[in-house]
Amino acid sequence: MRGSLATLAFIVLLTTAPSAAAGNSKTFLDSTGENAAAPDITSVVVSNDDAGLVTFQVNIANRPSLASDMEVDLYIDSDANASTGDPNVYGAEYAIILVQGSVSLYKWNGSGYSSAPSQSSLVYSYGATGATIRVKASDLGGTKAFGFVAAAASGVSVDANGEPNYGNAAIDFAPDLGHGTFDYAVRTTLRLAVTNFQPSPAAPKAGGAVAASLAATENDTGSPIVGGSVACRASVGGKRIAATSHLVTNGVATCVWRIPKTARGRRVTGTVTVSLRGATATKSFSAKVR
Repeated sequence: MRGSLATLAFIVLLTTAPSAAAGNSKTFLDSTGENAAAPDITSVVVSNDDAGLVTFQVNIANRPSLASDMEVDLYIDSDANASTGDPNVYGAEYAIILVQGSVSLYKWNGSGYSSAPSQSSLVYSYGATGATIRVKASDLGGTKAFGFVAAAASGVSVDANGEPNYGNAAIDFAPDLGHGTFDYAVRTTLRLAVTNFQPSPAAPKAGGAVAASLAATENDTGSPIVGGSVACRASVGGKRIAATSHLVTNGVATCVWRIPKTARGRRVTGTVTVSLRGATATKSFSAKVR
């Protein structure tokens, strides 16, 4: 990977200190003036929107532009478990490396960092107050809560093979070395998006069964729903029939009903409603019984 402040600076023994609970937008303050030669991180502001897009605003007091010898890094413990991931950096599963002209997302592979399989959401900007980096929680393993460390360096050179050299680098960490991680909780207003709805068979038989399956995803991660409950309602000729099966598995809510033997020529109508943490999604169907 291009950039490895973890190898350079986390070889010392660090201890994890707890942080206060985080909200949708939280400012993490860092001590200032530790190293006059280094970029001076004063604070990191983290926020997220309902689509799960997480924004890191790394405020750097003394570097109004991103110079060619600079690097800004984020090490993210996406499962909030220091016993997994990079053992040298509080169990980080992901690293974001920002250099002049590019930003990259890397994933811990058990022995080092390699390019993350998904980083399409990753973008950055750099202004007079420092760096702003945005990435979706879904590209960080669908994280709901994470710990992180920010680092900013200057004096980074590149060797003939394009690898960074930190021998003369001056580095500032937030939080300071030995003070653990900053901890943040991703909070969203959950919405469910229906990705597929399929009654089966299309023309149910009298005396047979009809099923309806609703697949949904969570807006904050873009991933299939995890858990939840399903409500099943159906009727034939205006008379309600009870579901014989209802379950949610692998992001799909399924209802099954038995069609009365006397229902031939009538119409069966029904709805499937899946509910998860206060959010719901509903689909209906109608079919003529043969």
